[in-house]
Amino acid sequence: MKKTLTALAAAAVLAGIAWPAASQTTQFQSIGNEVSLFGTWEDRKDPDIETTRLSARYGRYFRPQIVGTLELSRERTEVPGADSAMTALMVGAKYYFTPLRPQSIVPFVDASIGFAHSDNGPDDSTDLAWQFGGGVSWFFTSTTSFDAGLQLFYADTDSDTKGTRIFVGMTTRF
Repeated sequence: MKKTLTALAAAAVLAGIAWPAASQTTQFQSIGNEVSLFGTWEDRKDPDIETTRLSARYGRYFRPQIVGTLELSRERTEVPGADSAMTALMVGAKYYFTPLRPQSIVPFVDASIGFAHSDNGPDDSTDLAWQFGGGVSWFFTSTTSFDAGLQLFYADTDSDTKGTRIFVGMTTRF
């Protein structure tokens, strides 16, 4: 829990630094890049499991509504007696359904594929991974948004990691 709170505080500080710089740009036509920080957290009591996942994503705009993405994520699962971790590097694309506008809610869909390295104590493996999802970006400045969505994910590890996750985060464009 302490690590999760530290990571969320770091993301808030980064957003506070990026927000004033990003708000100086008012024309979406001049935007060429975006940076996103987002994550998930789960705390179950029966069985006792805590999972934290943090992701950083860089995006490059190829068209006003199409973004190529490169994502690095780290997931850690703590269970009694054994902990596991997974690091993934993914490449993909993101599509915004409507033009990006200040003070608007813009739906999007994204997909990516890559590799995930899992460490489950004595077992390590690097395997194929993919994720597909969508959500909405709420623009609270002209270039910075609060994002929330849903992802289906799969990593072909020894434990066959798959599921659905809800994520929240922030994206700034420059």
